Amino acid sequence: MLPSITFDSDKNIIKFGESLVSFHCHHYNCGLLRAIEEIPGIDGHGIITETAAEEFFTAFKKILTHEAKPVPLDKAIEGASDLYRLMGFGRLDFSELTAQGGIAYADSSYYAMSWLAKYGRRDTAVCYFTCGFIAGILGVIFDAGPHTYEVKETRCLMLHHDRCEFVVSKRA
Repeated sequence: MLPSITFDSDKNIIKFGESLVSFHCHHYNCGLLRAIEEIPGIDGHGIITETAAEEFFTAFKKILTHEAKPVPLDKAIEGASDLYRLMGFGRLDFSELTAQGGIAYADSSYYAMSWLAKYGRRDTAVCYFTCGFIAGILGVIFDAGPHTYEVKETRCLMLHHDRCEFVVSKRA
């Protein structure tokens, strides 16, 4: 279901299906996250979450509509989990989610592990990007918009938990 990743060595570009992609190391991603968090007067968490929701809504919708026939719910959920893993963000378990919400789990997290490697432990969860990913993906899977779901990380590997936990609710 997922498009292939190709590398054009002549142009030095990576494509995921027809979309250009750029992979960044933890120094870049965590530095960007930290810089956005530290800007006074803005909601850095909200900016990261909402931007990820919009981007993954658009990207995953393109993936699903590229299929010749409708993708069954279980295959769409499997594809979403595969996409997250393929992009190097970790493993997401969507098995407890419905169109109304539920809980998603990650037993590995790029952002938690990267933050620990770069800056060390902190007192707050760090997987804002994953919250947006989940919201955007669910918006596609359940034929809603990218801002239909609110996702809050309630447990995080950063906080000594055994996995990250994301509580999902449908906005009114």
